[in-house]
Amino acid sequence: MSAELKEQLRATAAEHGFEFFGVVDAGTLAEVPFPPNRCLDVPSGFLPDAKSVIVMGMHIWDVMQNAVVTSVLPDGAIPFDDVPGSQYYNMYYEITEARAHRFAEAVREAGHKTAVTHFVHAKAAATLAGLGWIGKQTLCVTPELGPHVRWACVVTDAVLPCDEPFTEDLCGECELCVAACPTQAIIPGPSQGVEPGKKVDFWKCIVPQEMLAEPNKAWEKWAGHYSPRGSHECLICLDACPIGREEHERRVRAYTTRPTA
Repeated sequence: MSAELKEQLRATAAEHGFEFFGVVDAGTLAEVPFPPNRCLDVPSGFLPDAKSVIVMGMHIWDVMQNAVVTSVLPDGAIPFDDVPGSQYYNMYYEITEARAHRFAEAVREAGHKTAVTHFVHAKAAATLAGLGWIGKQTLCVTPELGPHVRWACVVTDAVLPCDEPFTEDLCGECELCVAACPTQAIIPGPSQGVEPGKKVDFWKCIVPQEMLAEPNKAWEKWAGHYSPRGSHECLICLDACPIGREEHERRVRAYTTRPTA
């Protein structure tokens, strides 16, 4: 029955726009260390009875899907969702979580509890579920679309068949993402075996800069600005990755080409 339910859920996920779908044991994911100060937690932190984590990925093909709007507290604190009085809106989180909540209805209708979150170690979950490889820029790189995929997780008390971990090193000797980073935030070498949080220098990386009261000059130069506190996340290391580039660019052309009269 659990295998049948898993396949039913896979089909439901596809209906909600998730073309990547896998399952990892909640206890196995809990054993994977994650970077500090990122608001991450183990699956049981979101659902005490957690048995499985369903991880789903969606292709992100347009720069506006990476839009971010933030507000800054008077003391300049990083405005994550759990900081009182702050606001942080990340478009792909809003998209993937909203769709994951709708997907989770099917899990609950099957008689199981759920918790939808992107605050478990989603990239590790995707790798453990056989969907991709943690690249040198610490993103989960898929064979089909490279790093141009964003993830949402549904923690559940359902016991579902788990997928085999992804073991193929998609990066090999390639370090194009390392070379492309204009602030040299990515430490050369593979991500595997590096202490969580040490592979990419948080204070050099352009992405976190939109959360700071006084972003550095690199952020001002490289991030796409829409308003004083609105931008899109830096995509330089994603665009540098050759894995899945052809299919990603094909879809970008197909999705954004206006029909001729």
